[in-house]
Amino acid sequence: MIFGERLTRKGLRCSVLRRKEPEKKDDKREKITSFDPYHTHFKGRDIVFFNNEFDFLKKARKSRLIVSFTGSLIGALRKLWPLRHFLGLPPIINGMTGSDICELASERSFYGKVYRKYLRFVDLNWCLNYSHALKNIIALKVPNVVFMHLPYYLLNVSVQKTPELEKGPLRFFHPSHLDWKINDPGSHRYSSRGNDRFIRSFARASKNGLDAYCIIVDRGPDKEVAKDLIRELGIDDKFIWKPHLSREELFSEFSKADVVVDQFDVGGLGSIAIEAMSAGRPVLIYLQDNCQKIIYHDPPPVLNCHSEEEIYEKIMCCQDRTYLKYVGEKAKEWVYKYYNWDNGSINQFLFYYALLTGHKVVDYGWGRTP
Repeated sequence: MIFGERLTRKGLRCSVLRRKEPEKKDDKREKITSFDPYHTHFKGRDIVFFNNEFDFLKKARKSRLIVSFTGSLIGALRKLWPLRHFLGLPPIINGMTGSDICELASERSFYGKVYRKYLRFVDLNWCLNYSHALKNIIALKVPNVVFMHLPYYLLNVSVQKTPELEKGPLRFFHPSHLDWKINDPGSHRYSSRGNDRFIRSFARASKNGLDAYCIIVDRGPDKEVAKDLIRELGIDDKFIWKPHLSREELFSEFSKADVVVDQFDVGGLGSIAIEAMSAGRPVLIYLQDNCQKIIYHDPPPVLNCHSEEEIYEKIMCCQDRTYLKYVGEKAKEWVYKYYNWDNGSINQFLFYYALLTGHKVVDYGWGRTP
């Protein structure tokens, strides 16, 4: 939907196709309008529901281009997928999002095999710079690779903390999935979050004088394990659990936080980090430095840490609110440099759109005499 908004602003007609589920007749497709003022062009009416593979194919063939994230095109076509070469589909861009390329792509399973064939079927593979994603891209010799910045919701207003939150205990906000491969194990998994290391480090910091508490979202396969760990460490009073948050509630928590906590295994940036940084909040996260250099000229200004000891050290540094403010300001400046699509990312995508479809949306000055 974010992507649809950005392209619609450029004059393209965009639709998000979703499978119609019987139990979701009250899907409230107009709910997207609650994201105003961001959604000024792409509205709920642009979300189109299809009933089956044939209905999807009929709608897809009316388009100039398909952008499919996380291999969702395979599921949309289902039984028709083996006939993909004969369906008359328009050009396809495959947008990778994480576990698809980091894990599924290397699985020795039926679904892994299907996904690997999918990587060679699409016209363009929009890739991530996560370390295991890059490893698989190289190992599988994935064709037609491009790196572009994904569009995210950026908070285009200055988010200030209320006066009562400027003093007193530090407020950490942990919205990331609780997942350190306890209930979803396997050596193939590279999209876990490593939150247990943060919980242990936070407990150690609290016992060593850190005046802070953590708002933590009740989500992820290891959320019950996390509750047990917090209880065992004797820091129940330091964590406040929240249920699933709406977009508005998420942004509200960003505005109240001193530090936003993301992941410590993946090694790259995702939506939580980008959106928090756009709100001027320092992010506690693990980034693999060499992988960042592939798409960024200057490194993301974050509280970068991986091991339990490194996380502990960064948490203790957070006691300096002046330092946190500095990191937050630099983070916002950096995000708007790289992820504000009006700064060039939209034109980069439109170039590939024109290349694949022959439909020129932007005049780049091709063919002009210098």
